[in-house]
This record gives sequence, structure tokens and C-alpha cells, in this order.
Amino acid sequence: MARASIAFSLLALVLSPSALAGRAASPSPATPGLLSIGAYERTLVQLERGSLTAEGGTLLSGSQKIWVLPTDAAQRVLPALLARGLVRTVEPDRPIELLRASAEPLIGLEYWRTLVGADAATAPGPGKPITVVDTGLDVTHEEFAGRPNTFLLGPQNLTDSDDDFHGSAVSSVAAAPENGLGVLGVYPQAVLRSVDVGDLTVANVIAALGEAMRAGPSVINMSFGLPYTRLLEDTLLTAFRTGSILVAASGNERQERTPAGPPGSLPHVLTVAATGQRNEPASFSTASLGVDLAAPGVDIPGAVPRFFDSSGYYLSMNGTSFSAPIVSGATAWVWTARPTLDNTQIFELMRATATDVADEGFDRDTGFGVLSIPNALASQAPPKDPSEPNDDIRHVRARGLFRAAVSPITAPNRPRTTFRARLDVTEDPEDVYRVYVPPGRTVRITATPDTDVDVEVWKASASSVFLRGSARTRNLLATSGKDGRAAERVSVRNRTKAGFYAYLDVYLPRSGPLDARYTLTVSTVRP
Repeated sequence: MARASIAFSLLALVLSPSALAGRAASPSPATPGLLSIGAYERTLVQLERGSLTAEGGTLLSGSQKIWVLPTDAAQRVLPALLARGLVRTVEPDRPIELLRASAEPLIGLEYWRTLVGADAATAPGPGKPITVVDTGLDVTHEEFAGRPNTFLLGPQNLTDSDDDFHGSAVSSVAAAPENGLGVLGVYPQAVLRSVDVGDLTVANVIAALGEAMRAGPSVINMSFGLPYTRLLEDTLLTAFRTGSILVAASGNERQERTPAGPPGSLPHVLTVAATGQRNEPASFSTASLGVDLAAPGVDIPGAVPRFFDSSGYYLSMNGTSFSAPIVSGATAWVWTARPTLDNTQIFELMRATATDVADEGFDRDTGFGVLSIPNALASQAPPKDPSEPNDDIRHVRARGLFRAAVSPITAPNRPRTTFRARLDVTEDPEDVYRVYVPPGRTVRITATPDTDVDVEVWKASASSVFLRGSARTRNLLATSGKDGRAAERVSVRNRTKAGFYAYLDVYLPRSGPLDARYTLTVSTVRP
């Protein structure tokens, strides 16, 4: 990554590695190394096991075993740890660069409420929480002082710096109460959680996401951007696996024609572009295949600490930073109203029910369209997408990204299964499942798509579905890659006296469709 800073999605985001052409690209490996850390004060280290407390390290994520420690200490201890195979990943703790939004204290109206349908229905009482990971919340502000169901996940250290208005403004757009004092948020009675990132670095973002996860599943708003880091991506995948919905701003680099960067460009993150008062793409809003939907982001009023403006409000803020909390608030509202749906269903529902405002179907400016709360409340729910995230073998095997293996779709006492699932080129490009193959039996697999998918089956020894060359040849058991809607069929026969597990991968083919839905049928038969 050439840039070593992180930018809030007010004026700029940065490019990240992404596989926008389906199977055409594989994830960049996170090889542990020391060459990249020397220019930074702190270093992020992911261990296989053990502790770095004695070396001055601080544990950021217990589940992911991510530590941060001074770089000079890291340079001393890492060679021995690497030699013993105790280190998964080494990355520099890059600083975040904040850029102010275009904002001024002018009288304005919350026109956006009508455009997204927030005034067409009554928001519910407290339910699914919104967690704002940002620069902190001004709890002395009249919008938040005494606000019910407001929780601070750690200290909120506000100063009069140029950037510390941001967290309060974002929180007010999502959840300012109906109190007759100022602005009204999307979901006024929402359970609101605030995590102050503090010194703005990747390590502190990871720690803040850990605080959010410890508080329980929620809609996590991220109105910032940063360079790609494998450890942050793993943390976001963990948040999704544990039941949260991740919402991120797409960025404000439209003029530079720069694609959306992390976290918005990463899989399983609901990425929000900005539109104006006529549902047109905002002049600054980043266009990308990673955009899922849009929400107003021009002339948005918000509450700010009084040391930024004596009125306590900016009434004309611009940026995808303020589009994202509109979607976060709406997502928590819809999830509260439809509590039986899981995070994969709500995620897809918010995209699928957006109002199409540009070219028919998906477009890079607004994704599937502008947020529609009434549509999301009334539309039929999509089916659950099982086992997510399951984009590679390490997501589903034991002691991979997660400690426990994902439950297999077939097992010794469950020889057959049928279910529906879906793929998306940016949000969910691969579906990897564990399949049990009994001794002396054959497992038959059929994937029937609505557009086009391909299928591969891998040995238990495979480390990834992106293997190439001789490693691919050694580990690949079966493959099927027909064109179009033809059903993909593969079989795996076990000629031994012991059962084994294999990895089934259903994926979008290179230069194929942007998304697909498919029915998967797996059965165990005598050969």
C-alpha cells in the first residue's frame, strides 16, 4: 500500500486490493515480515499462540490474537517468534489522516427524510443498536445529554481539534432524538453506542471494533477510509460472523475517479454512496462496483460540539460520511421491526429494496438505488445466506480465521441437504462449505444457478480455493464450469475405509455475472 494514512470519508478514501472481476483475482497473501514496519512507531502482530505482554504489547483482539507493540520491541522479538512459526501476520500500525467535511452553520431543512421515506412510517422504540465507531460523542450536547439508551463504550475524549465534531455529527444523523431542540435522526429512539477511536490508527480502529463486538451484535457505522490491511479485514469478518451488520461510506473522490477503498470495498460491508436533493449522484461521491446503495449526503444538518459552532449545529454538511449513518439508522430501524431476520437477510434486504434512480438495475454511482425505508419494511425477506462469511477455506476450517470449524452441510448423520444461497462479486464472491464424504460412498453435488456459477471440490489438505500451479493440481478433487444457467454437477468418491471432509466452493466465474442465486443439493449414495 503506497499510502500510509487513513482518511475519514469526508473528502477522500484510498484504493485497496479488490477482486472486482469475480474469480479473476485472489486475495493478497499476508506474509509475516519485518521490512514494512520500520517507518512506524507501533506494529500490529497476529500470533498463533502466546503473549506479547512482557514485550510491552497490548492485546487488541483476543479472538483474533492481534497485538500492538512498539516497533523497536517488535524488531527485537519477531525474528525468534517467526522462526518458531508463532506469527501469522505482521503489519505497521498506520496513522489515520482526517479531512474536514465541507460544512457551515447555515439554516437548512432535513429534506433527506422524505427522500428515504423516514417520514412515511413511525420509527420503533429501542431495539437493534447502532454503534458509531468514530471520533467520540459529545454527551454534553443537548441532543445527547440525558438521551435514553445511549451507551459509551469507553471514554469519549473530545478536544477542539478540527476533526472531533465528526462523531457527534454522524451520531446525530443516525439517532438524534425527537426533543424539539434541533435535528431529528433517522431512528430517534435507537439504542446508540459510541466508540471513540482515540488516536486515529489502524490499531485503534481494530480495538474499537472489538469493543463493539463485546457489546453484542449491532449495526456498526464506519464513516472513514483507510489503506488495505489484512488484520482489519479479518476483524470485520469476525464482526459479521458474530451477527453485526457493517455499514461504510464509499468515499468522496469522484473527481479523481478513485474506486472505493476499505472498509467500504471489503466483502460483507454495506457500502453507501451519496446523492443530492434530486436523487442525483453527489459531485464528490466515489463511484465503484463496491457501492451497494445510496443515501442523501449533500446539505445534511447535524449536531456538533459547541466549540465548533456556538449554535451546536452545522446545517449544511456534505460527504458520504453523512450518507452512511442514514443507512445505518434505517438498517437498525428495519431490523428492529423485523427481528426474526438475521444479518445476512437484513444486509441483502437493504440493497434489494432501494429505489432505482439511474440505469435499470445496478450502477456504480448509486448501487441498487437510493435507500427506501418503506420498501425495506414491506418487502418479502430474502432467504438466509448460510455459513457467512465463507469466502475461503480459512473462513470455515478449524483454527483458521475462527477457532471452531463451521458446521458441515453434510455429516455422518446427515447424508443429504438442499438449500438456497447467493453470491455477489464484491460482497460475497465465494461460498465455501465443508462436505462429509463417508467411507465407501460417493457424494453428488448439484448447483443450479439463476445466472452462472462454477463449482470446485478441494481436499482437506488445501489451504485456499485460490491455489495455483502444482498446489492446485495436488489438492483439487473435482470441478465443473458450464456456461450460463446450466446446472453444475460434480461427484467425489471415497474408496477408503475412513470418512473425510472436503471443501466445496461455489463461485462466480471470471468475466461472469455480478451476482447469482443458486440452489445447492448434496446427496450421499452408494457408488
